[in-house]
Amino acid sequence: MEENEKSASRWLNKRIVEAKSAYIRASVFTLISAGCFVVFCWYLSGFAASWLNDGLVLPDQLLIASVFLTGRYIFAHVASQLNYNAGNIIVGRVKKELYPILLNNSKSDSVSSTLFVTRVSDDLKPYFAFFIPYAMASVLVSLLLMVVCLWTEKWVGLVLLVSLVVIPMQMIIIGIGAEALHKKHIDLFLKYSAVFYNRLQTIAEIVNLANFKPQYRFLSEKSKALNDATTSVMRVAILSSAVLELFVTLAIAMVAIYLGMSLLGIMAGPNYGKGYDFRIALFLLTITPYFFFYLRKFVSAYHDRNRAIASAKTVMPLLEDENTTTFVDIREAADTFEIDRLNFAYPDSPVKVLHDIHLTLPRKGLVLVKGISGSGKSTLLKICTGSLPVKEGTVSVNGKTNEWSRQWLKANTSYMNQFPFIFDGTLKYNVFLEKDTDKNNNYPAFLDKILNKKEDGWQTTLSHNGKQLSGGEKQLVTLARMLMHPRPIAILDEPTANLDTDTVGIILPQIMKLAESQLVIVASHEKMFDTVADRIVNLNWGEQMTYE
Repeated sequence: MEENEKSASRWLNKRIVEAKSAYIRASVFTLISAGCFVVFCWYLSGFAASWLNDGLVLPDQLLIASVFLTGRYIFAHVASQLNYNAGNIIVGRVKKELYPILLNNSKSDSVSSTLFVTRVSDDLKPYFAFFIPYAMASVLVSLLLMVVCLWTEKWVGLVLLVSLVVIPMQMIIIGIGAEALHKKHIDLFLKYSAVFYNRLQTIAEIVNLANFKPQYRFLSEKSKALNDATTSVMRVAILSSAVLELFVTLAIAMVAIYLGMSLLGIMAGPNYGKGYDFRIALFLLTITPYFFFYLRKFVSAYHDRNRAIASAKTVMPLLEDENTTTFVDIREAADTFEIDRLNFAYPDSPVKVLHDIHLTLPRKGLVLVKGISGSGKSTLLKICTGSLPVKEGTVSVNGKTNEWSRQWLKANTSYMNQFPFIFDGTLKYNVFLEKDTDKNNNYPAFLDKILNKKEDGWQTTLSHNGKQLSGGEKQLVTLARMLMHPRPIAILDEPTANLDTDTVGIILPQIMKLAESQLVIVASHEKMFDTVADRIVNLNWGEQMTYE
C-alpha cells in the first residue's frame, strides 16, 4: 500500500472516533441481533426435527422461534439506524470544516466548490455509514457464529474459519488498483461537471452563435471519458461480488456435503455408524449462510472504501493546509499593505497572469481594480486574500515576509466571489453562521427584500448552492454575511455582475459605507465605482497600466 493511501486510511480511521459512542451501541445491538438469530435457528431446527423424525408438531417451539426472529430484525434495524447516524455525524463535521475553507480561500468558484462538497459527501458517507459498520459486524458476528459452530461441530467451525481468512485476502488483492480508478473518476467528475454546467448556462449563446455542433462533439468526448471511468469502477465492483459468491457457495457446499455424509454415517464423527443428530445438522446448515450475511455486505461495500480513500486524498491537503501551525498574531493591526515586483503564473503554466505589479494599499478606503476579462483581476484579488502563494515578488503586510503576510491575510480578509457560496441550511444560518442563534434583530435592512418574499422567512431552507434564490438575492445574502462577520480587509470580485439596477442600488451604498472604516478592494466593470473609488488600479493582460 503506497504511503499516501496509508495516510488517507489513517485519516479516515481517526474520523471514526468522532462517532465512537454510536458505533459501540450499534455493535452491541448487532451482537444481540445475531444472538437472536442463533436462538431462532436452534428452536426452528428443533421444531423441524421433531416433525420430520417423530411426527410431533411443537407449536411452542415455532412460536419461540418467531419471537426471536422478530427480535433479530428489530435489533438489526436499530443498529443500522445508529450506524447511519454515525455516518451523518462524521460527514457533517467534515463538511463543517470544508465550508469555511472553500468560502475563504476562493480557489474555485461556488459551483465547483458545491460540486466538490457534494461529491466528497457522497463518497465518505457510505464508508462511515455502511463499510465501517459492516466491517465491524463481519468480525463480531462471524466470531460469535464460529464459536457456536466450533462448540457444536469443530469441522464446520474450521471450514468457516478458513473462509473468514480467505475472503478478506481476495478482497485486498482485488482492491489493489481500485483506489486509483476511483481517484481518476472523482477528478473527471469534478472537472467535467463544471464544464457541463458552464455549457448548460450558456446554451442560448451557443445556439445563437451557431456553435452547437462543435460544442456537442466536445461534450460527447468528455461524456465518453467520464462513462469509461465509471464503467471501470463498476467492473471492479462486479468482479469483487462474483469472487465472493464463488467462495461463499463453495464454503456452504462443503458444510452441506460434510453434514450430509455424516448423517449417512459415511464420514467419521462422534456418532459414527449411527449418523448425526438431525437437529444439530439442521441447526448448523441454517446458521452457516448467516455466517456470510455481513461478509457479503462488507464485500459489496468494499468499493465504498476505495471511493472514500480517493476522496480523502483530495480533502486532506485542504484541511492540512488550513490546520498548519499558525505563527502569525492575527490580532496585529495592518499598518502597511504593499505589493512589489509581483509576478504570478499558475502551476504548470508558462504564461504569467500578473507581471511586475507595484501597489501601496491604504489602511481604509475603496480600491477599484479594473481591466478587461482575463486581465488578472480575480488572480490579484485571490493573492490579496492569501489564497494563492507568491513566489516572485513580495506581498507584504507591515513589512513582514510573504509567508507571514499570507497567513495574516488568510485570517483577516473576507472574500465575496462573483458566484456566491451558499451553504446547505436555513437562510438564518447562511447569514448568522450559527444554527441555534436567536438574534434576528441586528441584520442589514436590505435583507428584508428577501425575507418579505419567503413564506418561511429566516427558516427558508436553501440547498444546491442556493438554487431557491435569484442571483441578486445570493449576492445580498453574501454581502450581509460579510457585514455580519467583518474582517479588517474586504475583497469583492464583481459584486454587481448581472444584477438588476435596484439590487445594484442596494449593494453599492453598502460597499461605500464599508470602505469608510476599512480597506475594501473591488474588481468590477461597474462604472459607478469609478466615481466613488479612492484608488483605481488598471490592468491589461496582467500588466499594471496605472494606479491613481
